[in-house]
Amino acid sequence: MSSQLIILAHDMWRKGAGGAPAGLVGQADSFVYAGLDLGLAQFAGSTFAGTSFTATSFKQAGWSACQFTGCSFTQCDFGRISITGCTFVNCSFTGANFDGGSISASTFTQCRWDDISFARGQWNDVGVLNCSGTVVHAQGLQGRSVDFTNSTFEQLEFQGANIN
Repeated sequence: MSSQLIILAHDMWRKGAGGAPAGLVGQADSFVYAGLDLGLAQFAGSTFAGTSFTATSFKQAGWSACQFTGCSFTQCDFGRISITGCTFVNCSFTGANFDGGSISASTFTQCRWDDISFARGQWNDVGVLNCSGTVVHAQGLQGRSVDFTNSTFEQLEFQGANIN
């Protein structure tokens, strides 16, 4: 079954219209999605290239060992997501909410972050390399081994954060 069919079936399941819970393992995807509910979806060892997500919920989802290249995430809700061992290269995140999420052993390289929030999140061994953006909120973010090498942001709001 294609990654697109699995993702769309998960959205139907979350909305009570049939479908089934999504579990992408070793899949490849490059589709455009909007308005989906992918909460609780599990992605493992999957590759996303040029995939676009708009107004999509990933609440309490789990992503492990996934690769995202040239992807865009606009107005997406990643609340309480768990991201482990993933790489994001040349991806954009606009109006995204990662509040309460956990990110570990993952890197963001040459990514753009605009008006996103990581409030009350947990980071461990996270690289934010050569990234840029505008407003980044991270009230109460707790992070260990976080690397912001060559990254520049216009407005960082890290009140009560404890990083490194």
